[in-house]
Amino acid sequence: MERLDRVTVPPPDTAATSAARQAGLGAYLRAFRARHGDIGSTPPTGSRERRAALVLATAAAGLAVPATVSRLTGPAFGVPLLLLAFAAAGLALWRALRSPGRTPEAGAGLRPAEYVYLYERGLVCPGPGGTARAVPWQAVTAMHQDVTRTGADGRYTGTHYAYRLLTGDGHGVAVGGFLNEETVPRPADSQIRELAQIVLDETVRRALPPAVTTLEAGGRVAFGEIAVDGRGIALPSGTAAWERVRLCEWRGDGLVVVRTAGAGRWAREAKDIPDFPVFWTLVKELFPEAREVRR
Repeated sequence: MERLDRVTVPPPDTAATSAARQAGLGAYLRAFRARHGDIGSTPPTGSRERRAALVLATAAAGLAVPATVSRLTGPAFGVPLLLLAFAAAGLALWRALRSPGRTPEAGAGLRPAEYVYLYERGLVCPGPGGTARAVPWQAVTAMHQDVTRTGADGRYTGTHYAYRLLTGDGHGVAVGGFLNEETVPRPADSQIRELAQIVLDETVRRALPPAVTTLEAGGRVAFGEIAVDGRGIALPSGTAAWERVRLCEWRGDGLVVVRTAGAGRWAREAKDIPDFPVFWTLVKELFPEAREVRR
């Protein structure tokens, strides 16, 4: 199925090409099957949620008519009319909530929110109505990764990949997808894993060199509420020298745990630590005892 995905993504349209050109993203490289959405943006007036609310309000008003008829004429006439009104309201709600239909540009039934384009210097996320958003790598101020394995009845069902690329002021774009890694065992056969690796590589390329420069100059590098430098690690509860760190591990459930003598215990999910690949690279360099525990 993943191999078939490669041919179902439509080529960049005029909007995507224009957005890439205006943002200076360079040459087009390839397309990926991946979901995406804006972060921190206000939903448009015509969103599905607003349409659904309007339908529900209209349905509530419309159902009052057959209910009144039922009271006045009896159930023999009012109940069928009420059922008809319920059916009409249900159909209208379904049409309001369903995803936009297939368009000529959407290739094999894909919607714009289900694929992204990779260029030399960033991504382009197609939007509805012939729109597109460019995300230059250089504009990304922080990346949050969330890779979660899911299961049912004790059996693995798949892995969710989600990456939030922040571009300042709480705005940005989220990209991701779902994959059963048992049925698609090779990374080369998985588009979402390929895209995930690109996002990780670009994050390291963007954020690691300046972080190393800061450390070498004796400075401190912050990752949200936690910071590291050559002398130790700064936690919300206090700062501890590296020799006072007793435990630093990244667990299989995504939790990062730090225990120190003096500053206590600190635990956060990796997805809440900005630029986590850079953070973990620095921690392993400054505290070689740091370990990954994959249970």
